[in-house]
Order: sequence, then structure tokens, then C-alpha cells
Amino acid sequence: MLRDEVEKLRQDNKIRVDSLPDVLAEYQGSSTKELELDAILGEYGLKPANLLVSLIIDQNGNFQQAVIINIDPVSLRADKNIYEQALNQVFRQERFTAAYNEDGSKPGLSNLYMKIKVDIIK
Repeated sequence: MLRDEVEKLRQDNKIRVDSLPDVLAEYQGSSTKELELDAILGEYGLKPANLLVSLIIDQNGNFQQAVIINIDPVSLRADKNIYEQALNQVFRQERFTAAYNEDGSKPGLSNLYMKIKVDIIK
């Protein structure tokens, strides 16, 4: 998500952020991922969903954890932990650029906000 989109979510009280680094962490992978159905959907029993997530990235650009902020449809809220487990598996080996400030300092941890669509491809 772009900085402006994150700022809008903050202003709408959809996320809590005291301050953002000057340059947000960035995902270096593909904007689309096709995953083996048996490996992810079968293992976790995922259904189609739209997610607003925070990927926690450390100062070296390493993925630490996925946290779901919102899941739609709301009927899937009870399965939030299952989706987080799947996201942790998906992003564990991915590459990121760490967030930083104009003065060169890097926050110990930063949030990379993403909108993710889980869909079944036949």
C-alpha cells in the first residue's frame, strides 16, 4: 500500500500508528502468487477472502510476522488465526526492503500494510 493509503487508514482509525518512517518497508516479490491448492488451501482450509494485513518487517528487511487487521467476509473472523498461519508460511521466505528515515535510521520493526485477496483458481 502507498504511504497515502496507510495515512488514510490511520486517519479513519482503522489502524493505530503513532508515526510512520519516512520510507515504508517494501515487498520485493510478485504482486500475484499462485500457491499449490493442496499445500495451502487443503492444509488450512482457506476460503476466498479479502484481507487487510500488517507484515512486520525488521530493520534488516526480514519478515517476522503477519497480522490480519481486517478480514472480509466477516463470517471468516473466527478463522483469522488460520489465515495468519498461511500468510506466515507464504511470506517467510520472501524478500523485503526495510523501512528507514531520511536521516538513515531504521526502526527496529516496521509495518508493511497490504491488501491481500485470497481466491481459488481452478
